[in-house]
Amino acid sequence: MEYGFIFDMDGVVIDSNPYHKIAWGKFLQGKGIPCDAQFFDNVLSGRTGPTSLKIIFGEDLPEALLEEYLAEVDENYQSILRQSEEVKAIAGLYEFLDSIREKGYRLALATSAPPLNIELGLEKLKLEGIFEVVLGKVDVVHGKPHPEVYLTTLERLGLPREQCIVFEDSKAGIQSARSAGLPVVGIASGHSKEELLEQGVSLAVDDFTDLHLEQVTGLINHR
Repeated sequence: MEYGFIFDMDGVVIDSNPYHKIAWGKFLQGKGIPCDAQFFDNVLSGRTGPTSLKIIFGEDLPEALLEEYLAEVDENYQSILRQSEEVKAIAGLYEFLDSIREKGYRLALATSAPPLNIELGLEKLKLEGIFEVVLGKVDVVHGKPHPEVYLTTLERLGLPREQCIVFEDSKAGIQSARSAGLPVVGIASGHSKEELLEQGVSLAVDDFTDLHLEQVTGLINHR
């Protein structure tokens, strides 16, 4: 049977939390708002950019200002990523991707990131061309937790949801995938495994190190 493996990007493919922390810290410092590790973990980690900004600046933050702030954070992140020589994949990712490709299964990337974040991340990890379908922020009207990004990915893969599975690390991403009718493997890069299981993932792991392809296809077949 043909299977589709759909990956979120930040915290699932790329270990980007350290860079997002710096990017957000620089942005908030410029706005006179202190941002330590605790603030990042409690307010920003695992949330979408718009949600984080509305928590910080209030629900009535004008849309134009929200987009301006998001662009500023993204520019900070892109600058940091370009300069860094230490960008890493989530542990075990390369081996796991190799095992998928050896079987001829399909690979897709479904993220809320803007195009340049995706391009830079894949370039730094030397994963250009690995994912046959790549969807980002500009490809959908509704971001996660809306299911659009995963429903659109299924369409572009040309596979039924019954043959696909998602890898996510955030609550919004898990909600998005599950609303699209897809099972989820939770990667505990931003939340604990217990928190991910509470969100309804089929399996929660620290990373890809001890994850076997048979485990994952088993989750697809026995849901």
